[in-house]
Amino acid sequence: MTFRTSPGSQNSGTAGKEQGSGAAPAGPLLRGPFRWLFIAGIGDGIGDDVARALLPVVAVAVLSAGAFEAGILNALGLAAFLVLGVPAGVLVDRWPRKPVLIGANLVRAAAVLTVPIAYAAGALQLWHLFLVAAVISVADVFFTSAHSAVMPTLLAGDQLARGYARVQAVQSGLAVAAPGVTGVLIRIAAAPAVLAISGLAYLFSAAVTCALPEVRTPRTPGPTGFWAEARHGLVFTLGHPIVRALMGSVALVNAAGMWAAGAKVVFVLNTLRIPADQVVALGAVSAAGGLLASLMATGVTRRFGIGKTKVIASVAGACCMLLVPAAPALALPAVFWVGLSGFGWSYSVVLTGLAGSGIVARLVPADLMGRAMSSYRLVTLGVMPVASLAGGFLALLAGEAPVLWGAALIAAASALPVIASPLRHWQTFPEELDVQRTTRTIQPVES
Repeated sequence: MTFRTSPGSQNSGTAGKEQGSGAAPAGPLLRGPFRWLFIAGIGDGIGDDVARALLPVVAVAVLSAGAFEAGILNALGLAAFLVLGVPAGVLVDRWPRKPVLIGANLVRAAAVLTVPIAYAAGALQLWHLFLVAAVISVADVFFTSAHSAVMPTLLAGDQLARGYARVQAVQSGLAVAAPGVTGVLIRIAAAPAVLAISGLAYLFSAAVTCALPEVRTPRTPGPTGFWAEARHGLVFTLGHPIVRALMGSVALVNAAGMWAAGAKVVFVLNTLRIPADQVVALGAVSAAGGLLASLMATGVTRRFGIGKTKVIASVAGACCMLLVPAAPALALPAVFWVGLSGFGWSYSVVLTGLAGSGIVARLVPADLMGRAMSSYRLVTLGVMPVASLAGGFLALLAGEAPVLWGAALIAAASALPVIASPLRHWQTFPEELDVQRTTRTIQPVES
């Protein structure tokens, strides 16, 4: 799911304001304060990837959890976005964001590290993993809201899109490497012990974030009171035509993926008869598609334009999804089509996400960013558990293949919000819509 200071400003601890509308500050991205956010994101990515990969493994392999318990564990990982998303955005807009980032990392580190400690003491139980997943989910809500709010204060204009592409490239690279490295480590040590890596990665992220300059965002006149501010952020997000179109498109992409997730595993293992070890290995193939897209997104978007890239990527992703249910009728071995489907789907999802990345951050006033992004995620992430349950229920009634065909239709529909909005005509981002260009500045807080 990323600047703008001159090379000398990092030494003095201040950054100059942009000169003129849309002026790009000098210096590579990683010479300014953004580098600390970028490096901290590496630790955060490792922590997330290891925790998400190993918590279900510990539940099933160590504590003998079944599919129902594993489903609860996965649901708890997203539950906080539904319950606390909007309130967390209000608090992030009120609080200094740097301490929120550090605190969220420390909370996640403490939660994850209790697992290997409890395992070593022989006291690890399933309810413990549920609690850890819930705590991580709450901390994730605050972390992602604060991270989204900080990014536009560190990068301006086109550099914001480049920053998001850099962050996505790192996340995709970690997603490619994590399954293999984690698998090797599990052969050396028990899965709960390997979770210590996740806790240490979060601690690393917190330590690096300490070097990030604190940014004070002036608050503009608006509604006062907690729920009034929450409603203001939600109304702004749902009412802005461009933000609403982007949000609808992303929500449909996420819904398609979660709608198909359970049915795909059963279909691939039971109908296509692909061995489990090959299914796990195909996860790295899928992640490689996302990595390639993160490296190509800037060039592809520059050639085709924001609108066309998003529409083409949505349709291409739907076509890639069709390869799985169609595999029994195709000539080559099914494992080839499943791998190609995963690779193409990941490529399309990342490409459509990065095409014109940073758009929302340039449309939302800085002091509203936490609330707006929390409302955005309430829709785009909140749809995921709902789609997962709906897809699973349909699979019980009609079988896995119809669910997979339906997922492809949902994925294709993700192009419709873009087609129905001004986005379809965008070649590049219209600079006159950038609400941040005259207000972005870093103001270090003296300790």
